Amino acid sequence: MSDPYNSEIDGYYTPSTEELSARKKRNVAIAVCLFGFVVFVFLLMLYKLGVFG
Repeated sequence: MSDPYNSEIDGYYTPSTEELSARKKRNVAIAVCLFGFVVFVFLLMLYKLGVFG
């Protein structure tokens, strides 16, 4: 399997530092949203089971 980060590949585009920074911020935002959704579903499940009274 070839390395997708190898700059010798024909047609490979090297992202700039701004693009890499934006990608990292997007990835963090997606991770935070997914984690929040999981916590929400967990708390909703506990509520439906009657744990909170």
